[in-house]
Amino acid sequence: MSDITKTLHEQYRNDWEEAKSLLNRAADEKRELSAEEEARWTSLNDSMTARKSKMDQVAAAEERSEKIGALAEKALKVENAAKPADNEGDVLRAIATGEKRRAQFEIRALASASATVPVTFADFIVVALTEGNPIYDGATKLRTTTGEQITLPRVTANQSAAFVTEGSTITPADPTISSITLYANKIASLTLLSAELVRDAGFDILGTVGRQAGAQIAFVAGSAMAIGTGTVQPQGFVSAATGLSTAVKGGTVSATFFDALDLATVLYSLAPSYRNTSTVWHASTTAVSKLRKLQDLNGQFVFQPSMAAGQPDTLMGYRLKENVHMAAVASASKSVAIVHEPSYYVRELPIEVASSTDYLFNTNQVAIRTLYAVDGNIPDLNAVKVLVSANT
Repeated sequence: MSDITKTLHEQYRNDWEEAKSLLNRAADEKRELSAEEEARWTSLNDSMTARKSKMDQVAAAEERSEKIGALAEKALKVENAAKPADNEGDVLRAIATGEKRRAQFEIRALASASATVPVTFADFIVVALTEGNPIYDGATKLRTTTGEQITLPRVTANQSAAFVTEGSTITPADPTISSITLYANKIASLTLLSAELVRDAGFDILGTVGRQAGAQIAFVAGSAMAIGTGTVQPQGFVSAATGLSTAVKGGTVSATFFDALDLATVLYSLAPSYRNTSTVWHASTTAVSKLRKLQDLNGQFVFQPSMAAGQPDTLMGYRLKENVHMAAVASASKSVAIVHEPSYYVRELPIEVASSTDYLFNTNQVAIRTLYAVDGNIPDLNAVKVLVSANT
């Protein structure tokens, strides 16, 4: 862990302690924050958000650097090794120059820093999805090479059971089972490069196209997997949720739209089997700001910042993720959800890349098209609960 990360985390914790003292002082004096205190709170909250984002970026960069460093060190130790017949950078360059029409790149789980497998084009997409699509990392992935439909069962009502006496008839009671279908919806991205840059052997075409396309693909996929309709796109876990918990603000904790008691109601509406280390809170940016203020009836903050750099923030003991795709806090909005992430299924196909030198012939640019076929849904709707803000 770098000194930068440690410093950022120390500053993050200091911001939280100062923000907490402002709220505690107002609570002890049984008053609202003054205008000056509110301005300071807003400044501290923005600072925490910025520092947390920077810590995540630095951690991701350090992880990528470790992988590349480990691979480079491994490569230096390998002597007389045969050159790969199909280096992915060369393949991508051949596509960009028109020597190859198109190619597919297999998606796989990210390798560890000590792994000996090389970084591939698809790895850049997976890194972007992990960083820019909050539920992707914890979801269950179904990776196929062809685009046929995948049907998953969905139990909507369990069968019953009962004690019976000797010789009594057992009453049959079948479960009610429906299904969901995962398709291969395509997300497309165009990356424009100058023809001169493509021909430059020193230009990292693999990383450049991978990062640029990956960032755009991740944002679109992340939005759909949170709030998607399920029509020609993934079904989002927020929009899929039924039996929504509506904030009633029945407690004595003063808060607009929802309070800590409403969060407890949402948490314990999940079945016990879904309340484990894979269960995660997702909240919009404005909701995270609000969650940092909430206290329970004993005056304890329900939000807890990470205790050490690299560890997640928690809310009522469960990890908290900022999900920029969810709605802002407002009347009757869905800005907070809790989901058992492995219960969300992501189906994806190999990434397809093709190019055209004709698209922007007059500017001597090459258009590189990246296609990512994906779908997502949550078979068991008991694995997700959404808090609907009070209708005020």
